[in-house]
Amino acid sequence: MQLLICSVFAWLSIILFALMPKRLHLLDFIFVYSVILVMSTIVFTVFDINIHVVTIPRTAKISLATIITRVITIPLVLMMAVNFLQPSGARKPRWLLTILIWLGITVFDWALDFLKIITYQKPFMWHVQSTLVTYFGFIAIAWGCTWFYTRLDKKNVGAV
Repeated sequence: MQLLICSVFAWLSIILFALMPKRLHLLDFIFVYSVILVMSTIVFTVFDINIHVVTIPRTAKISLATIITRVITIPLVLMMAVNFLQPSGARKPRWLLTILIWLGITVFDWALDFLKIITYQKPFMWHVQSTLVTYFGFIAIAWGCTWFYTRLDKKNVGAV
């Protein structure tokens, strides 16, 4: 059941990502995906293996559901948030959509805990705070790296 639900969420995130208006170029999305994937791997590894705040059951179905969530769903949703923060021409950043995505992915993380795909060992309020801070950090760092990368790219194009 967990694998089915994570697969459905992965497909929904792929469909939403394909339908949204893109403000970044393909290479920018590849860069953002790489940054988010590295950050999420580091954070989840530290939480799961080192401090044992989050435990993941070691069954095949739940491990595959966790991999689908970490590699597809979370990076795509965070890339949508970073995309909405990028100014494009006369369009300003869409802060409200980014905040909704931030809160939505936090609720998704709580759903993962409810479905026993991941299990938090601390009280629920600690889980709420750590999830909010973690995903805020993901969005802020990915947005900052993307901002730097796109500004650096514009400076290099003007120099040629």
